[in-house]
Amino acid sequence: MAFPFQRQEPIRLAVPARTLSLEETPDHRRLLASVPTPSAKSGEPGAFALRPSEPPEQWCGSVADAARAVRRGELRKAVLARRIQMECDTDIEPSVVLRRLAHSFPSAYLFSAFGLVGASPELLLAKRGRMVESRALAGTIRRGGDAESDRRLASWLQESGKNQEEHRVLREAVLDALTPSTTWIKANERPETLKLANVQHLMTRVRAELKADHPPFLRLAATLHPTPAVCGWPRDKAYEVIERLEGWDRGLYGGALGWVDAEGNGCLCVTIRCAEIHGKNATMYVGNGIVADSDPKEELAETRAKLGAILPALIAP
Repeated sequence: MAFPFQRQEPIRLAVPARTLSLEETPDHRRLLASVPTPSAKSGEPGAFALRPSEPPEQWCGSVADAARAVRRGELRKAVLARRIQMECDTDIEPSVVLRRLAHSFPSAYLFSAFGLVGASPELLLAKRGRMVESRALAGTIRRGGDAESDRRLASWLQESGKNQEEHRVLREAVLDALTPSTTWIKANERPETLKLANVQHLMTRVRAELKADHPPFLRLAATLHPTPAVCGWPRDKAYEVIERLEGWDRGLYGGALGWVDAEGNGCLCVTIRCAEIHGKNATMYVGNGIVADSDPKEELAETRAKLGAILPALIAP
């Protein structure tokens, strides 16, 4: 099942022909896969072309506009996304892309459903009985070329006022949404650093026990969705800024995707680091949180670093 980015759009639901439960991975990181076996005629792309849907200069102008809105006090954060179009000389096989992502990002939440393929590092909500968990990610820097530079970049991320503010907005929103339904809730006071193959993130782990009369899983997830990590805050004002500056429908990008069972358990990841695949064409999505002191050129560089998660999986030989 999947939540689109826009809250007013209907949830998408698929009933799998087969399900596989792995006890050693209780959060079911292989969230939902419905992809065909690669065809005998399929081959690796011999040639491909990339084109941003919006010129980088235009996107940087939107970043500057959003940052000014934050400085004026209209909102605390807005998340702006970019689309990169890719055209290949042969069909792109979702199952091949998914296997490459699984190899490069073994700890990610992997998904391939409704035409969307990705490897998300962010957990919106998981529920087992009365226990729930969420993993909030906001604040990003690239990986270093060696251990020392990687450590310096991680240290910079932890001390960055801009990234700490971006993360603080998300952490507060997650705790505020879940607390009324819990008997207790725990979250690390200072964000830890999550290291992925291409980038590093600030991350807060949230765990809680639900009250006996807690809301159903999907209703709880709906209170979180979309988080400030993919939309902004306050949510309604961030929606307004996104609609004004982007002007296109995100569809399932920035939504949530996963599974729910008959016992009320479930797991939903945030649909980031993903691409929508249609035959020989793919649309890749990347986005950044914009706060008061965001620098457009630095934000553009960050989107290019994030693109390194999905692009190699589409074109790798």
